[in-house]
Amino acid sequence: MNTHRQYAQFLRQLDKLSAWKLITVATAVSERSWPNFALFAELTEFGHPQDVRHCLNMLWDNIAGYQSAKNFERLLEKLEPNVPDLDGCEMFGAIPAHDSVISTICAVNCAMEPDAGETASALTLSLSTIGKFIKYTEAEELKGTELQQYVEQHELYQQQMAFIQEVLDQISKSKQSPDVMKKIRAVARNEGISHIGISLE
Repeated sequence: MNTHRQYAQFLRQLDKLSAWKLITVATAVSERSWPNFALFAELTEFGHPQDVRHCLNMLWDNIAGYQSAKNFERLLEKLEPNVPDLDGCEMFGAIPAHDSVISTICAVNCAMEPDAGETASALTLSLSTIGKFIKYTEAEELKGTELQQYVEQHELYQQQMAFIQEVLDQISKSKQSPDVMKKIRAVARNEGISHIGISLE
């Protein structure tokens, strides 16, 4: 299946998901992008990574059924100061770091009011981050359709599509429980390697 058809299929699947499953997909995608923000914050001494990490942990607790969504408004207030200002930073790492926090904000919004659109935004952003990273690192001269084809055939893009599919497959046959949360969280963590290959180790 080509990537456009597969992506359209993802979006159709999202429309049929219950609230906790929408939150799970958005949180899983955000978890995989976490090292991008954590490393940027460490290198530049930017923001409060412990606040972003706390938000992700609370989202996983919510998926497990431990955490009420009532506490999420305060989380949003903690996330917003952690969004890097792309106009004020020339370092490329600011872009995946920015996208990671925006994705987490989508997941928190979804926890407060489950919405397929918020989850779709997190998915789209994760793929867009990969596209920007590939262009920056190995395809600066490519544009338009040529760049798009190069990105969509790239191993990182294909791995992210497979990861999204795996999460959707896992939740389609699951009921909400701490065990399901642990399983999906482990897949999302990917041994601490992000969807653009960033590791904190």
